Amino acid sequence: MQDLPISYFPVAERQDCSEALQKLFAELEATLGFVPNVIRAFAWREPRFWKWWAHRNDLMAPSAGLSKAEREMVAVVVSAANDCLYCMTSHGYAVRVLLGDPVTAERILLDYHRAGLDARTLAMLDYAVKITQRPAACGLEDIECLHQHGFRDEDIWDIAEIAAMYNYTNRLASAAGWLPNPEYHGLAR
Repeated sequence: MQDLPISYFPVAERQDCSEALQKLFAELEATLGFVPNVIRAFAWREPRFWKWWAHRNDLMAPSAGLSKAEREMVAVVVSAANDCLYCMTSHGYAVRVLLGDPVTAERILLDYHRAGLDARTLAMLDYAVKITQRPAACGLEDIECLHQHGFRDEDIWDIAEIAAMYNYTNRLASAAGWLPNPEYHGLAR
């Protein structure tokens, strides 16, 4: 299993990277203990990587209306709906860490309707999956439903944008054959 490539395409090797990318690698190793394969797999196209990285970081920053955990839950259910191995694994880990509850986190990944979530969270996740599976069916009634659950327009926009961004990332990761780091599988369990 160790011989499996992490991407069908070239992978950024530290010694060949810019100083900025080497710095990011070092920061990630300091916080996670490893460099996520998504970084190495995407960074071979470094200018595009930095644009994606900035957008991803902006979207995943918590706000008054959406916590970091809620944002990661959107990422994980979108990734599960898309069968994206890389993102299910990495965002499954993030949800485990942020919730501090590996059982609930795993249930969100596998079947969020059976994870014991409140109505507000279910409405958010249902909307994210609808954007993923039936985007043309999204309508004003979805926005009104989310308003009834206490989401502001800014929150709903963020849910939609996070879902859309992870749909893009899932498709890229799957098409490029990205494999998650083995470390993710045993973390925060």
